[in-house]
Amino acid sequence: MMKRLFLLLVAAFLVASLGLATPSHAGSVLVTTDVNIIAPAGTSSDEVQITYTNAPALPITLLPATTVAVTGSSISGDTISVFYTPITGNQTLDFTFVAAPPIALNEDHLLGIIGPGPTGLTTNVTTSAVPEPASIALLGIGMTGFLAVRRLFKRISVA
Repeated sequence: MMKRLFLLLVAAFLVASLGLATPSHAGSVLVTTDVNIIAPAGTSSDEVQITYTNAPALPITLLPATTVAVTGSSISGDTISVFYTPITGNQTLDFTFVAAPPIALNEDHLLGIIGPGPTGLTTNVTTSAVPEPASIALLGIGMTGFLAVRRLFKRISVA
């Protein structure tokens, strides 16, 4: 009984130290960018440039809703460039990255346009707070304590 309790306390300490040792993005925001690209038949594009009000940070993470085949990305100043294989029709490019607040969309451009038709671009930017590592550590300690109490009451009710 005491050995298990000791092991649970060691596990809680490890979870806490692991959570506090992770690189902190405290005060940062997770920026999600949803881009809808419209290229009518006979017209294609192969690059989107999005400029924000504050410098974004690599890496960008593609989200499952992305329908274009991304071939690369780069950041220059406050601008993210995302390159993809040439597309036609309505396509979606969704990605996230971490940045310092405040951040908002400044301007967006569709580049590498080939063909006669007009193209369209709709970009939505949303932000959410990044949890602090200490909060995650506290959650881990609380869950470990919950499991310890549950095991204790389970053992008492069986006896």
